[in-house]
Amino acid sequence: MFKLEHILGSVEKLGIWGFIVRTLIVGIFIYFMTKLLPRRSGGQYSAFDFTFFWLLGGLVVSPLASSKVPVINMVVSVITIYFWHYVHSFFVVKSRLMARLLVGRPSILIENGRILKDRMSKNLFNIEMLMSQMRFMRVANPNQISYAVLETNGQLSILKNSSSQPVTPNDLNIPVTKTLMPVVLINDGKIIYENLKGINWDFDKLKNELAKKGVQSEHVYLATIDAVGELYYSIK
Repeated sequence: MFKLEHILGSVEKLGIWGFIVRTLIVGIFIYFMTKLLPRRSGGQYSAFDFTFFWLLGGLVVSPLASSKVPVINMVVSVITIYFWHYVHSFFVVKSRLMARLLVGRPSILIENGRILKDRMSKNLFNIEMLMSQMRFMRVANPNQISYAVLETNGQLSILKNSSSQPVTPNDLNIPVTKTLMPVVLINDGKIIYENLKGINWDFDKLKNELAKKGVQSEHVYLATIDAVGELYYSIK
């Protein structure tokens, strides 16, 4: 039977069971550490975030790559990196000056339909990349753009001019219903009676409304109702 110190400490050779247990420990540790990461989409990570990820990736696998690397050394190193990442994020949030120094500032690449060549060169952003981002944003040419801003995360934000903006109900003075979250009435085949009560419905009302659509409640996988009373359902 292997000893715990042989798994967590530095050893010349790690057996198969020791390697399996060490892998499980590292995997669980990574899972709980990633729960502490800031909630951002992939494109919103800054250069400092990517540096943090590279360091974190190399550190957490080190006890698996070499049996001589103690797990405790990896844990201490990762906690240290997390601490400095938190300090960095704290100062970026609290200070605009620190945000400009550590994260950078957005750069305008197009202003009122005119491409700013000096800004393009400064940011190493060529015409092909610009046109690619414009196509992705469904913009045919720069004349449709009031501002195109290169964000600090490398994404291009485009603000179309007024003549290229889609018409909204507000522009036409058309009254609209307030957008609300749909209410789930059936989830995974189970009726949510609390939600039924919240819209002044009961089971019979739900059953009758589904019957009007030609479906029985016991065959429904998901049923929701929106703010205008439109009932949506999906059968099992």
